[in-house]
Amino acid sequence: MEKVYYKSILRQKYNIVKNRYIMEEVIVPIAKVLGLSLEEVVELFVREYDGADLYESHAFAEQARMACLGRKVDIDLGLCWICDFYRLISKKEGDLIRKKVVEDVLLNNVPYKEALKRGRELLLKLLKSREQEVV
Repeated sequence: MEKVYYKSILRQKYNIVKNRYIMEEVIVPIAKVLGLSLEEVVELFVREYDGADLYESHAFAEQARMACLGRKVDIDLGLCWICDFYRLISKKEGDLIRKKVVEDVLLNNVPYKEALKRGRELLLKLLKSREQEVV
């Protein structure tokens, strides 16, 4: 009886993971990054997560996309240096610039390079306004 129950749970998990959105937005990107087959990544998710977590994996993908893009923006604009270490602008200002770039890319479909250029312009405006305050 226990084996039948376990097989039923596994089948349910596989059905959840095979959902188009989960496959496209979670399984395929992770398989590409890790250099694994889709089957291997599906096995990994089925082994590590219960049904509820598998259903939530699509929402987690959205959060991960935003967080990862935010990290990329931090690196590409040097916000970790400018805000965190040298404090040339406040953490709040850095967060606003990052948020603006991420929103432009993910919500407004602005190409990353263009959104990054806008973010850089905002950053330079802030830095130059600081310069004028000192003079």
